[in-house]
Order: sequence, then structure tokens, then C-alpha cells
Amino acid sequence: MKTRNQIYNGDGALLLRIISTYHALRYDQIMQLFSKSKDSMKALITKMIKQGRIYHDKDTDLLCDTPQSAESPDYGVIAAFWVLLDFKKAVMYHTSGDFPIKLHFFSQEEAYEIIYVGLEQEALVNHIMQSLPPQDALRIVILENKAQAAKVSINGVIAFCIVDLSGTVSYYKK
Repeated sequence: MKTRNQIYNGDGALLLRIISTYHALRYDQIMQLFSKSKDSMKALITKMIKQGRIYHDKDTDLLCDTPQSAESPDYGVIAAFWVLLDFKKAVMYHTSGDFPIKLHFFSQEEAYEIIYVGLEQEALVNHIMQSLPPQDALRIVILENKAQAAKVSINGVIAFCIVDLSGTVSYYKK
């Protein structure tokens, strides 16, 4: 029979890696990421909060690596993580990126980049993406609204999307 530590150890290490990689994610995103029963994951999260290994901001329902991460969460990363969850079954590896790329992931034989474009950041993001060396990654661009798509000119974009506050992702082409 396995002990509680043996059962939680793998998921605990993965949870810590994810929280330390992305710094702040919504509680419900973490629950969707893990395939364990909800009660088991809630128990693991509660245990790690009590140990001080992760921080839960109850006002925003964010799980964070530090209380400071809860003070200024990167909502672009949170939106990008919702997109990642849409690909969850096919994802082999994922990690954070540098502005404006919020997240990189690999699925089967393809590499993907999730780019977040905030309001009035279209020209800045276009300039940065044009100055980067060409990549073979497929790009998904998160926008605040559809009107931004006309202002975005990034190579390799396979889809644009809008992510609402509930985590619903709506995809479309330019």
C-alpha cells in the first residue's frame, strides 16, 4: 500500500514546478491540469499551502509562488494557460516565455508559442516579433478584442483568440 507522501510526491513536485514557472495561476486552472480526483488535488494544494510552499490569494483565487506574485499577477500568462489547457491531452512539455511570448509548448511534433497582445501594444509586439530570429513555432495570439487583429502582423500565426474572465477561449482566424 502506498503512503500519502508516495501518492502526492509526483503531483506535488509537478505542482511546485508549474507554480514556480508561471508564478500565479488560477486555482481552477490547476484543478483542470491534474487528472487526479478533485478531492485529492484539493487536499494536496491545502497541504502545500499549510507548508508555505505555495500561496493562495483567496480574493483573486490565485495560487502563487510568493505573496508578491499575487500582488501583480501577469494576466497574459493566465490567459495563455487557458489556451494551453485546451491542448492538454496532446501537450508533451510546456514552459513560460519572455515578453511578448507568454508560453511555449510542444505537442506531438509541433512547437507552439502563445503570444499575448494587450490593448495599444500591437505596434510594440509587431516590432519585437519582427526583430526576433525566425522560429519554426506555430503561433497563437491572444487579443483583448477582435479589432486588434487588423493591427497585428506576426508571421506564423495559426489562430487568434479572446480569453474571457471565466477561461472560455474563442478562436478565430484573421
